[in-house]
Amino acid sequence: MSTDGPGGRRRTAWRDLPCIALRGAHLPWGVSVLNPVPRHETLFKAGDLEGARREALKAQERNASDWRAMLTLARLALVDGEEALAESLLLGVTRAGAAARTEARLVTAALHTRRGEWPQALDLYRALTAEPEPPTEAFFGLGYVWMEQGDATAAYPALSQAVSREPRVALHHFQLARALFLLDRMEEAFAHLEKSLHLDPWHAPSYLVFARALEAGGELEAAEDLLRQGQKAVPDDVGLLKALSDVRLARGNVRGAVSAAEARVRVEPEGVAALGHLARLRVTERRFLEALELCHQLESRGLSTGLSRSAEALVFESLEPPDVERALAAWREAVRLSPDDWMPAWRLGLLLLRQGEAGPPEAAAPARESLEEAHRRAPHRPEPVLSLARVEVWLGARDAAKERLTVLLRRPSLEPEWREHAEALLSELG
Repeated sequence: MSTDGPGGRRRTAWRDLPCIALRGAHLPWGVSVLNPVPRHETLFKAGDLEGARREALKAQERNASDWRAMLTLARLALVDGEEALAESLLLGVTRAGAAARTEARLVTAALHTRRGEWPQALDLYRALTAEPEPPTEAFFGLGYVWMEQGDATAAYPALSQAVSREPRVALHHFQLARALFLLDRMEEAFAHLEKSLHLDPWHAPSYLVFARALEAGGELEAAEDLLRQGQKAVPDDVGLLKALSDVRLARGNVRGAVSAAEARVRVEPEGVAALGHLARLRVTERRFLEALELCHQLESRGLSTGLSRSAEALVFESLEPPDVERALAAWREAVRLSPDDWMPAWRLGLLLLRQGEAGPPEAAAPARESLEEAHRRAPHRPEPVLSLARVEVWLGARDAAKERLTVLLRRPSLEPEWREHAEALLSELG
């Protein structure tokens, strides 16, 4: 797959390879520094993967023991997700007596990285960085592995080395920016993200990370502008379309959010997450029948998700009169299907609370259980805390409610809207 680069130059979609970095599968490669450099290695480093494949296969036809051709094919196998083939090719490199070569060790480290075999990958990368003439790829690989383990402090020195050694590699700047964000060095992180996009404007993850940082700082308009820029550069990237839909919805632009969600479904018409997301937006538009149709598509394929069940529940709640039993059933399924999402448990608790308000205090027990589950899943969210406080007031546990609200109000980052609600309820309690 190719796209037109600047000046009409054909540019292979090398940008797709770093995209897997955020999902834990990007691999740092070793490139031979021996001369003369085979054409397949030059093409691989330039991002022309199909050209590299053709040239490596030709080289292998000429000489079945060409270890450098086997290494290039092993790298390509890793790009394709064919780990067994990569391992087989590396065995061929070993039989050719080249296993100790720097290039072979780099590809072996990449295979360990792909498999999540962190100790083996770290050992290889550390040994490579300690050599008299360490390859840049080893520093990048070492930093990448530390990042995958969530240790930005350990990753930073290695990634800084990679950037200083090869400052024109966009992916080096991107990974360093990720580390800097985690280290709360925001200004430096933004600078490296800008550099990454300057060097590779087709790299979708750079737009995504940049936009998330802007959103976190409340710069929603700037985040949307950046995502639109990214979507123009990489029009079929589903991650960018999802992020663009989300930021537009956060800005109150429902129609724009739906437009991006529809574009995402066109790119992946069978995508479970894409269909569930569009169904949720159809509910926001109050296009209930279309929302249910999308949910039923997923259900008929046995692919219902927490999001699609949540959309169903919202539809049933919005009917006149509400279909409470079906809404409760859908929320319970959403809670089961999304074990880490607090929202379905919270919404289930609220609906149970409304149903129990006319009954005795013990009727609040199911609602309290769901709200406690929502709080367990997301202890930082104020919504379940406030709802639990109301349940405790209903149950007569006023002191417990006061304590819960007091703890909530101590949070310095509590948004004004929720602070106002908490203060009002605390005031009612006297």
